[in-house]
Amino acid sequence: MSVRRIGVTALLLLGTLLWTAFGLGLWAKRQALETDNWVETSDQLLQNTKIRTALGVFVVDRLYDSEAVQARLEEALPPRLDRLASPAAAALKEIARRNAPRVLGNAAALNAWETANRAAHETLLDVVDNGVQGREVSLDLKALVGEVASGTGLPANAVDKIPPGVASLTVATPQELDNVRQLLHLFKTLIWLLLGLAVACFAGAIGLARDRRRTVLNVGVCLMFAGIAIIAFRTLAGNYVVDSLADAPNAHAIAGEAWGIATRLMVDIAQGTLLFGFFVVVGSWLAGPGRRATAVRGFSAYALREHAAATRVGLGAAILLLVIWGPAPWTQRLWAIAVFTAIAYLWLERMRRRTVAEFPDQPPPRLPGLGARFTRTG
Repeated sequence: MSVRRIGVTALLLLGTLLWTAFGLGLWAKRQALETDNWVETSDQLLQNTKIRTALGVFVVDRLYDSEAVQARLEEALPPRLDRLASPAAAALKEIARRNAPRVLGNAAALNAWETANRAAHETLLDVVDNGVQGREVSLDLKALVGEVASGTGLPANAVDKIPPGVASLTVATPQELDNVRQLLHLFKTLIWLLLGLAVACFAGAIGLARDRRRTVLNVGVCLMFAGIAIIAFRTLAGNYVVDSLADAPNAHAIAGEAWGIATRLMVDIAQGTLLFGFFVVVGSWLAGPGRRATAVRGFSAYALREHAAATRVGLGAAILLLVIWGPAPWTQRLWAIAVFTAIAYLWLERMRRRTVAEFPDQPPPRLPGLGARFTRTG
């Protein structure tokens, strides 16, 4: 194996690793640092039956284990029956556990959950981006607890007497945020550095190779492999998360569901990488010397020569359909689809010139059996 070929192979391997790391980092950034994605994921979590049930148990336990509930029951009972307040609270708690998932599924509860998550994430961004110190990130679940209380038979005004800590869930303490602030800033920069290095490796491999078309095809294969690697990481990491919670039955029961929802964006990124790699492979294959690729070029030669404008319009229509379909997130982003469109039209023009030069006198294509049918009809 020549030094040149070794260099090309090394660059392709390094580019694949960097692109895989970029995909994972992009998922983490979009999931953790973009409010809309954070809120959408939290909504999907609450809409999941298992997770909603677990959250309902958590809220009910916090609510009914507080002294405020027992005090509210003592107020409602005659003085002679004060000693029944604790058993009454326990009975109501069991009823509330059964009803909480239903209550958490109504529109008011979902809106309260979304509002709490949006406020918590905006606080996180304020701390990370603006350097605000001394603030913690917490979910204010008072409105959600109120919905559960009123929906499970407890007067909603009992929530007003509950200490703030009972209706609040701490996500990150001020000290934890101070420790990760600089890391998050570095992380956001590192993501785009990974992308730049991956593109540079692939471009270097193409520039170094003797057979550039073949190397472009290999780049497409590498992108598809990176997409598969991202999906594999999701599976392996999910198994690790679930196994690590084996000693916590309540969390273990929903860990797989939560991981699956939280990593849907990772699947989107993997699918987008696979799709783009597929386009690169197909485009490179069509430009190759193979018998089938040559036959395809010969079939399209007449249209490319005599109806060049129509082929350009056809490509634009195909890209528009791709945007409408939206199989991957990048097909819905203006800058990404603009870059893809530019690459696609450059490829089309190069293929058109090559095909016209290769088949200068190619007649219009005839579909099998069509000409014979027309002859018999005449």
